[in-house]
Amino acid sequence: MNANPITYPQKARWSFLWLVIGTLVLFLWRMPLAWWLSPIFLVRFTRTQKVGRAFFLIWLSSFLTAIPPMDSIVNALIPTPLPIFLIIVAVFALINSAIPYLADRLLAPRLKGFTATLVFPLIVTIMSYIGAKANPAGSIGGQAYFQYSKLALLQLLSITGMWGVVFLVNWLGPVLNYAWERSFVWKEIRKNVLIYAAIMLAVFLYGGVRLAYAPQASSTVRVHGFTAVDMRNEMLPKIREAKQQDWQTYRQLSAELQELYLEGTIREARAGAQIVHWPEMAVNLAKDDEASFIARAQKIAREEQIYLVMAYAVGFQDGSPFENKLVIIDPAGEVVLEHYKYGGALLDGAVPGDGILRTVETPYGTLSGIICNDTYHEEVVTQAGRNGTDILFSPTLGWRQTNPLQAHMAMYRAIENGVTHIRQADNDLSIAVDPYGRLTATMDHFNSTERVMVSQVPILSTFTIYSYIGDLFAWLCIVGFIVVMAWGIVQGRREKRARAGQIAAQ
Repeated sequence: MNANPITYPQKARWSFLWLVIGTLVLFLWRMPLAWWLSPIFLVRFTRTQKVGRAFFLIWLSSFLTAIPPMDSIVNALIPTPLPIFLIIVAVFALINSAIPYLADRLLAPRLKGFTATLVFPLIVTIMSYIGAKANPAGSIGGQAYFQYSKLALLQLLSITGMWGVVFLVNWLGPVLNYAWERSFVWKEIRKNVLIYAAIMLAVFLYGGVRLAYAPQASSTVRVHGFTAVDMRNEMLPKIREAKQQDWQTYRQLSAELQELYLEGTIREARAGAQIVHWPEMAVNLAKDDEASFIARAQKIAREEQIYLVMAYAVGFQDGSPFENKLVIIDPAGEVVLEHYKYGGALLDGAVPGDGILRTVETPYGTLSGIICNDTYHEEVVTQAGRNGTDILFSPTLGWRQTNPLQAHMAMYRAIENGVTHIRQADNDLSIAVDPYGRLTATMDHFNSTERVMVSQVPILSTFTIYSYIGDLFAWLCIVGFIVVMAWGIVQGRREKRARAGQIAAQ
């Protein structure tokens, strides 16, 4: 047995070394393992320090390590002046790191046994959930997305969504500290360490079985996605200038884009495509030109006998918010689905959509579509898991800074909702994944001379619990934290009264 009583702050000769190691590990934020390892050392550090010092130094550590990923994400979405950017990073570090470590430092000493290990993963999950729901851009940059390479673990998304992954990743640190504080004496830690190990084993076993026994699709469909021009770098600056200064120049640029994509559609159809897919805002056009443009696209779809999934933007000469749309045309030349972007539309200056995912029944299964940032609002995409969608299209206009992070997010939506997800991207990674997150095709915008992604995708969907219960796990974490916090307060008061009684007795 461990003869030394566990008191806080604990004595530790190498306390600041744990802070340095935890901080350096988190600089490797693109590496999935970094998110498992860093809390081991940072939890150890905070429990060896007084509360105030621990809180400040953990905040500073998080602030420094958050700058690289935040620079990639924040400045990609909206170019931000340096002072504003630093304030955003400071708040992010406070909410996502300093507060969880502070909560663990305050509550863990009040709790006995294994319950103390739950404080940190519960509060990290809660903060991740609140951050995703409060952010107009959705869950982009969420901690769970960095586990994209662990496909067996990610099958948990089909039950808990991202929040179960966040919880498990952040539970390891407190569990190992539970053992560390007891000098790794097996008799003392055996029961509780085995509980954690059993849960992890069950999660990976579930994921392994789900992948190994996934049903095979009875048929597939050939989808060609193509990007005809680098919109963000080559065309968008010209288009924005023309919209403000010369409307006829804007229409001329639009005509050039129309020709590129309509001709490209014919080319891909004759190369064997059954469905042709464009990236987000592939064509920018004036409202007065939309009807004729649609008519030409309908003619091509009818003549080539394809489904055409096209995404385009409609501008207005009076400066009104533009329309960011996805339209599906069937082989009969009929417009069978229309979707307006809703995720982050206001940030883009676009007319926001209603957030309703529409579907169309086809010989290739049930099709549906979202646009770019819609993908990062997982609570809305759950409609795809409930409305019978087989193939979900997601045209995107991305950024080099967030490549390939955004594409990995699309993989999560596929697993959560049990749908095949095809993401055709301009200025980013294009991917096609099956309902289990397995890649069927990829195309990197920056490493491809011919920006065409050909995928033979399964016509397949599968039931998932998450698509029906949504973010229930995150809410259970909120309830769980309240219970643990209340119990910690009660325990702390009991110990205080006990000590007062001992002093009085003396």
